[in-house]
Formats: sequence, C-alpha cells, structure tokens
Amino acid sequence: MPFVIYSLQRLGLFAAALLALWALHLGGWLLVVVAAFLAWAVSYLALAGPRDRAALWVSDKVERRRTGPRFSPALEADAMDEDSEAAPGAGAQAGAGEVASDPTGSERQAEPEQDAVAEGEHAGPGENGAQQHSSGTGQDGPGEKADGQGEEQDEK
Repeated sequence: MPFVIYSLQRLGLFAAALLALWALHLGGWLLVVVAAFLAWAVSYLALAGPRDRAALWVSDKVERRRTGPRFSPALEADAMDEDSEAAPGAGAQAGAGEVASDPTGSERQAEPEQDAVAEGEHAGPGENGAQQHSSGTGQDGPGEKADGQGEEQDEK
C-alpha cells in the first residue's frame, strides 16, 4: 500500500506542475516534458520518506515471495502429495500386457516396442538415396545423363 500512496503523490506533483506551467502559457510537448522534469525534482526532494517506505514495502514483498510458500496451505499439501506419488520407485511402471493410463485419463493396453519401419512399409521418394528432381518425376531431366553430369559431358 505504501507504493500506491507514493505513486499517487508523484502523480499529484506532476498534475500540479502541469497546471502551473499551463497557467504560465507554456504549451505543446514542452509543457509535458518540463512538467515531468519539475515533478521528478520536487518528488526527489520532498517525498524521501514515502519513497523509502515504498521501497521497504516492495523489498519485504519480494523477500516473502522468495522464502515463503507460493500458494495456499491446501494447494501446497496437494502439490506435496502429487510429488510423492510421482517420485521414482513410488509405483510399478506398466509393462507388457498391463493396463496403463495416459495423461488424458483413458486406459489403454501397453504394447511392447515395435521397429520404426513396419513390415511391408517402403521408403518414399528421395529416402532411398536417389535424388529426386524438382519436377517431382524422379527421372533425369532433359540434357542430363543418369550420372548427373548433364550436357557438359557431351561437349567434352
């Protein structure tokens, strides 16, 4: 709360400086810049006490957040329970043939790992080491030989 009070006092000083300079017929962007500088100077000199209280209040809040509990006691207890359940060795992992639960909550049958490429699955174009041309045909373009040398080979 001291931070809010200090901020309101600084805004009040800025408004007072703005009105005073406006009464002196200062206008445009210069009015705002000079009023901000004047309010800063006056607040630095006149509001040292409220500034110190606001700084202590903010540092106390930061320290409490750093050292104290982050959530309510009920949420902290719930988090501790979840952490203890998720700890390694807390429960047996699902093996082959056991029922496992996925993150969505549905159950599925745990299966042994399979090879990355199933039987009957073939590599697609460009995956077997042969390069495919931008035409997408996979064949040599006009003037190119199968070895990729192109027409330059014919000229020699």
